[in-house]
Amino acid sequence: MRKYVDRLRSQQGFTLIELIAAITLFSMIVGIISMVTMFGFRSYHKITIENSLRDEADLIMSSIINELYIFAPERVELTSSSDGILLKKRKSDTDLTQEVVKIAFTQGKLVIGAETDAPSNDSRTAVKSDLTGSFISSATPDGRFCTSASPCDSGLIEITLELAQAYDGRDYTMEMKSKFGF
Repeated sequence: MRKYVDRLRSQQGFTLIELIAAITLFSMIVGIISMVTMFGFRSYHKITIENSLRDEADLIMSSIINELYIFAPERVELTSSSDGILLKKRKSDTDLTQEVVKIAFTQGKLVIGAETDAPSNDSRTAVKSDLTGSFISSATPDGRFCTSASPCDSGLIEITLELAQAYDGRDYTMEMKSKFGF
């Protein structure tokens, strides 16, 4: 027992050099651990935002494709302001009036519906991302645009989505292009 009491009363300790070496080594280890942790958090947030952008791009694309196939237009043409396309079909074989659905990107939002320029509160078009710079157009397979003077009965619809979201003071963007036939 005496042996343990003598060790506790001992005046031995660390030298200044040993203390500086230990603190330096401890600081380096803590620095490396904190850098790896911060890198992990940044990567996690970046991947989360990219997944959110991809999810919204998928939602927008599926909304446009669903509208196109559910509406089943007879003709497609560009809007007069060239910010989107108009899907047109006759109401019936006996009725010569036409139903018109507009698909466009207006004020950084997707607009699907009657020929209006105001973004609606439609759940199909409600996304967090800013869509400024996105566009949709239609053309024939030979590259001729579908205008009101020469509408297309068949062809390709080209969509370019430019999605942007701000997170923690940084802007994250994604561009997605797609073409499909009608």
